[in-house]
Amino acid sequence: MDKALIYGQALAQLRMRARLSQDKAAEAAGTSQPTWARYESGDSRAFLDRLAVRSKVVRALGFSLRDLEAEAELLATDMHYGTPEGSQGFSAGLSASGGVDLAVFNRPGLQQVRIQTDELSPYLRAGSLAIYDTERLPLPGEGVIVRLRDGRSLPRFYVRQAVELWVEYWVAEGDAHRRVMQSLNMADITGIYPIVLRGETD
Repeated sequence: MDKALIYGQALAQLRMRARLSQDKAAEAAGTSQPTWARYESGDSRAFLDRLAVRSKVVRALGFSLRDLEAEAELLATDMHYGTPEGSQGFSAGLSASGGVDLAVFNRPGLQQVRIQTDELSPYLRAGSLAIYDTERLPLPGEGVIVRLRDGRSLPRFYVRQAVELWVEYWVAEGDAHRRVMQSLNMADITGIYPIVLRGETD
């Protein structure tokens, strides 16, 4: 994954630990919320490339550059674990010609869910169908279905997990989408499953 995105996500982790919204964090750092959002999304290289900017932004949250580096290292480590032996990743069933061997998707461990929200749109729209794999671990940045103890299924993008599960979803803002980081208590979760196939059913 791109280094700017890793550092952006590390910044988002620190901001959430400080219990600040992007607006409040940006105000504390003397910048705007749109600029802060670009730092977190990795779309602005200023945060990664300029030590003075990075230092000022992190200090505004009450943390040090060492704290940021520790978060970035955790994220980078999380992003390098592999798919368990014997399981098949998203690319399974795709041929060089661009065709799809649907037989790969006819096996135990795959389940389907109809998406009820636009929280991952345009990646996955409300009303579309997602097939997810209950026998494979999710990879950072991958679309997942988070199954909750109350019976709900949340479509999200996987970031990492420890005591809490860190995921992202999108909020529409005019013609654009803004990523929102969310933490979920692992005690409320029954499963985190990678999406292996998605599509419109209309």
